[in-house]
Amino acid sequence: MQRVSKTNTYSASDGTRYTSAQIDRRAREACKELFRIQYETYGYNFCEECKVNDRNAILDPSHDKSVDWCKKNGRVELAWYFTNLTIRCRECHRKHDKL
Repeated sequence: MQRVSKTNTYSASDGTRYTSAQIDRRAREACKELFRIQYETYGYNFCEECKVNDRNAILDPSHDKSVDWCKKNGRVELAWYFTNLTIRCRECHRKHDKL
């Protein structure tokens, strides 16, 4: 097992430490998997909020609790949990992020 420094790392709820690179990699993999699961289930990808499909809009994976929030609150595992991810179109994503 690789030893991880406590500096420049973030904690999961079980005390495991992760670097930003590890968190980002796991989050990207979870987002890809979420798109794959939705496609295999329905035959296409769509926004889970407004239901627009991937032919009519650009879709993004969106964190319900931001990765930054997860890092600050010692819950980095939420960055790659499916329960914290939602597929949204750009418009719904902006609304969710209040941009």
